[in-house]
Amino acid sequence: MNILLVRVDDRFIHGQILESWIPFLKAQSVVVANDALASDHFQKTIMSMAIPDRITLRIVTLDEATCLGQDTELDNKRTLVIVSSIKDAYVLFSKGFHFFKLNIGNNKGSQSSRQVSYSVWVDPDDIQMIKELMGHGVDVSLQSVPRERVIDMKSIMSLVMS
Repeated sequence: MNILLVRVDDRFIHGQILESWIPFLKAQSVVVANDALASDHFQKTIMSMAIPDRITLRIVTLDEATCLGQDTELDNKRTLVIVSSIKDAYVLFSKGFHFFKLNIGNNKGSQSSRQVSYSVWVDPDDIQMIKELMGHGVDVSLQSVPRERVIDMKSIMSLVMS
């Protein structure tokens, strides 16, 4: 599996993914790693109906995602991985599912969160996980769709942490 990008987006498969990210990345497969979605047959069916037949789709738990290197149908395929939160991306990486690019496209906030872009809110735990991922060489950026300017998290970390 050739992981092009891991994207944080709790909406999973929707118009921006189908119309912008898949064509931009020339993705041949999409992996959605989310424990709740993987166990929801109805939602999985709806998501799978939205993906074109030419795209291989896997909707798996976080643990199952770590085993996808053994999935021969994904061998050498250009793959977009979608997770619902920064924490899920961090957990995947910690379990050995290594990637080099993390795009934060949509991250909901809580009481302790700060808004860093139109659709991205981060709390102190998110910031710590982002720092650790960057320490492992992961390029972390904010971008809703490919046509928008990429915001490198390194450039705004001091603002977010103050």
